[in-house]
Amino acid sequence: MKQYRTGDSVIFKVLEREIHIPAADLYPDSLQSADADEANQPVSLSIHSWVVRTPDDVIVIDTGTGNDRDRGNNPFYHQLDTPYLENFLATGIKPEEVTLVLMTHLHTDHVGWNTVWRENRWVPLFPHARYICSEKELMRVKESERYRNLWLDSLLPIIEAGLLETVDVAAQPVFGGKIHYTPTPGHSPDHAALILSCGGEYAFFAGDIVHSPLQFTHPEWNSVFCGDRQQAETSRRRAMAWCAEHHALWLSAHFSGHSCGWLNVDKYGNYGWTEASGCN
Repeated sequence: MKQYRTGDSVIFKVLEREIHIPAADLYPDSLQSADADEANQPVSLSIHSWVVRTPDDVIVIDTGTGNDRDRGNNPFYHQLDTPYLENFLATGIKPEEVTLVLMTHLHTDHVGWNTVWRENRWVPLFPHARYICSEKELMRVKESERYRNLWLDSLLPIIEAGLLETVDVAAQPVFGGKIHYTPTPGHSPDHAALILSCGGEYAFFAGDIVHSPLQFTHPEWNSVFCGDRQQAETSRRRAMAWCAEHHALWLSAHFSGHSCGWLNVDKYGNYGWTEASGCN
């Protein structure tokens, strides 16, 4: 399994599955672009978690879709049967060792493995962890009929177990002394990225600011899943500029392949992307 390092922390990708969506379906804005050929190409998307081992903590960032969920027959999410748990164990880390679960936002493909189905009920997969999410995101999901099943199978069980804590992401709370939230709204109302800071090195866990490297060339493109298009573009451009300036490792929630790398910007303001190779 590939590893990525930021300072004294080791980062693993835990794959759930990959899917493929035509660019024009994922990015409706692409239909207005001069680069029409790109709009006809399929985009490969990965759904995965990031696991960060620091000297003091084991941190899981976002938890995928989860198996055995009722998601209204949506083929991307409904009644999945994936090897996520086997892939997680391949890191050499047991779920019982996880101390923090940090959620960038509460869409269905980011919270599912919060829980597993055992003995006829949903129970926390990470029984000794503090689960952290935005208070505003939690209230949005709790009050929405659209997310009723997600609430019941992926959030309520960790609330009832006393494991969920909510935060104001605008206050940029810090966890484990190394990783903090930073607001990046637009994709969802209180979406937030996470920044790991270790010895002058940075890793930027971008959540759904960007779904594929195509958006580095076209930051004006919003995914079909983005709620507030203008706000999402603003957050995207700010994040790209920050990561290029700080030479931060960009860790995406949905890029296929290694899913992470570095951004650079030329004198004309054009961004380039270099995928990280990792180390074994």
